[in-house]
Amino acid sequence: MRTLLPFAERQLSADANLFYVYQMQRSGRLLQLLQTLRERRGAVTAKAMAQQFGVSERTIYRDMETLLELGVPVEGEAGTGFILRPGFFLPSMAFTRDEADAILLGLRFVLARGDREIAKAADTALLKIADGMGDQAEAQMLANGLTVGPPETERQDELRTIRRALRDRRKLKIAYRADGRAANSRVVWPVALGFFDQIEMLAAWCELRDAFRHFRIDRLDSLTLLEENIPRCRNNLLADYRKLEPHANV
Repeated sequence: MRTLLPFAERQLSADANLFYVYQMQRSGRLLQLLQTLRERRGAVTAKAMAQQFGVSERTIYRDMETLLELGVPVEGEAGTGFILRPGFFLPSMAFTRDEADAILLGLRFVLARGDREIAKAADTALLKIADGMGDQAEAQMLANGLTVGPPETERQDELRTIRRALRDRRKLKIAYRADGRAANSRVVWPVALGFFDQIEMLAAWCELRDAFRHFRIDRLDSLTLLEENIPRCRNNLLADYRKLEPHANV
């Protein structure tokens, strides 16, 4: 037994090391799978992910089962692909300098141009991000010298109403002045809210024109959130809008 024991111990140690390496590799792959799902707007097939990570499709299916067991809201099945349900957030505070600059600039834009509710959310998000960073990294990010100017006029009430319509899939009734003409009443289905220099623009399906139209927020005489829901699926509506505006980042 004395001659066999060292070999057995070495074998057990090697097996433990291999298991540890396997677990680390798998944990890294699970995080990469999550990142892949977060970055894709549509479903991703197991075949595509297997090719991306150099593993079998069966391994991808096992990984998806593990993510589900961990409470990650993944939906999908064989043949159709997998998608991450909205609302899941995987925090990571290991930002590069450029990533930190991008985050702070984006949050400062929201603080300067958003309505009160979303500006408050941006301020809270910045506090959470800063709290998860080291003191030196936080100081470097906050002193990056990037800033955003204020809008020419305050349109916070309109922006808040439009955001609510987008979130709840509700119609809007607007009185709109185009090219100096008298305002006319329209019912629209909001698709996107864009910020351009000192103006904000609403992209929407216009029931009057039976087509997509763009409306400057500063030309709205009135804006009312209706109780009536938009009759079309948001994804389908966005898909049609992207055909019209392929460069729109929505």
